[in-house]
Amino acid sequence: MTTEPVIFINCFEVPKGREDEFFAHWSEVNTYMKTKPGFVSNRLHRAKTPNARIRFINYVLWETEEAWAAAHDEGFRALVQKPHWRDFPPIPAIFEVVSESYAQAA
Repeated sequence: MTTEPVIFINCFEVPKGREDEFFAHWSEVNTYMKTKPGFVSNRLHRAKTPNARIRFINYVLWETEEAWAAAHDEGFRALVQKPHWRDFPPIPAIFEVVSESYAQAA
């Protein structure tokens, strides 16, 4: 593990028409995680493409990988083990930035 900031990205397959239901469940977990030491910020992205397989992407910045790991405690596990989460399969991973680009000034 590192002592540098880490990016946690979790992609979700959400059946079309169940976006509001997913968002309600995700909000419950997000409210819990925001209270954890080391949480910096998050952005939830929703696909605009109608037939996208991945409908939501949760992008979360943590102070360290250790903080991210510690936040996934019993309280977190209790929330994500509720039966409704089976309907929204996640694809999680921790990432590091390996390239970054910006528009050139005119």
